[in-house]
Amino acid sequence: MKHYRAHLLVCAGTGCVSNHSFKVKEALQNELKKRGLDQEIQVVTTGCSGFCERGPIVIVQPEGIFYQKLKEEDVPYLIEEHFIKGRPVKKFMYLPSEEKTTVPLLSDIEFFKHQRLIVLKNRGRIDPEDINQYIALGGYEALAKALTQMTPEQIIKEIKTSGLRGRGGAGFTTGLKWELCRNSKGDEKYIICNADEGDPGAFMDRSVLESDPHAVLEGMIIGAYAMGANTGFMYVRDEYPLAVKEINIAIKQAEAYGLLGDDILGSGFNFKLKVSRGAGAFVCGEETALIASIEGRMGEPRQRPPFPIQRGLWGKPTNKNFLARGKDQ
Repeated sequence: MKHYRAHLLVCAGTGCVSNHSFKVKEALQNELKKRGLDQEIQVVTTGCSGFCERGPIVIVQPEGIFYQKLKEEDVPYLIEEHFIKGRPVKKFMYLPSEEKTTVPLLSDIEFFKHQRLIVLKNRGRIDPEDINQYIALGGYEALAKALTQMTPEQIIKEIKTSGLRGRGGAGFTTGLKWELCRNSKGDEKYIICNADEGDPGAFMDRSVLESDPHAVLEGMIIGAYAMGANTGFMYVRDEYPLAVKEINIAIKQAEAYGLLGDDILGSGFNFKLKVSRGAGAFVCGEETALIASIEGRMGEPRQRPPFPIQRGLWGKPTNKNFLARGKDQ
């Protein structure tokens, strides 16, 4: 494996992309090549770094210095000062309002320094389009353990013991939900990940899919194994083209690595995942309306019971978890 003295992590989340981060990335690559530094310094795209209003953002590793609101014309000066002369450029760093001193590290900003990332622990750290980077940070280890060392009942017990529950409003216990689906009678079952957030200004699902799509896949496969489902659906709104792109790339990579499809990791478990794109209807955040949409019908809620866990997608037992809101993946 080639070693670099520095990595430039260019945010490629929607917020930064809309501010031309891909142009900044191209400018960085061209300037490094022009200066003969392209074999020493690598440019990598990552998901959202979490500070969208300051994009485009570039984080320099291993120092951790982050530059914000960069433009193409800033790149030659940045490369000259930081990577040739060894002088980090303060004018491209973040300056909090009413402060006189810049903050070089994202982790030193008051808003971020107290956070303990769980769902977004890999955001801004890996290229979401490279499965190897996810695996290098322990990705798919939990899946391997679940499929080779645990029974579905043991997995459900583990989830119940963890106290994990949905946060979409009801706070329903995730482990119990999985157990009910597993115990539902039926020769075919489905699992759905609801990544269609209709709340104004809500970008949690989008950020997860753009930053760490393999984490979502891994969670879905484990859940499907525990519940006895062999088919899953990722329901994501069509207004999130980047999220749709990343999850489709992740699915193809996982299939190529034998982590999706038939006989996953030699366990005998089969699971296939499909992406269903929603049209942005707010009502499809309700589970029965979402199910109707996947089936190709108008997204309208229906009376319950029966609940989807009893009779859901195409009349079969179906478990649906939210993505970021429920922390169920």
